[in-house]
Amino acid sequence: MLESNPDLFLDKIVENVKIERKKRDISQLKLAEILDFSSPNYIAKIETRKHDVSYNLLHLCKIAAYFEMEVVDFLPKKSN
Repeated sequence: MLESNPDLFLDKIVENVKIERKKRDISQLKLAEILDFSSPNYIAKIETRKHDVSYNLLHLCKIAAYFEMEVVDFLPKKSN
């Protein structure tokens, strides 16, 4: 269960955002701008998951709005 492993849960969210970002041909810089950052470095840190940074709920809300999606679309699906 992903909820019992927060790192795996966050990894899946990051992966889902990255998949949607690439589907839309949106650069890390553009995504950074959507989140009010001036540099893509923060996005790169999140996507590599090698640093202790992740998207927060406000980030996910902004990304979902820009992508015309719902925040829940980024959450991992339960596997049975």
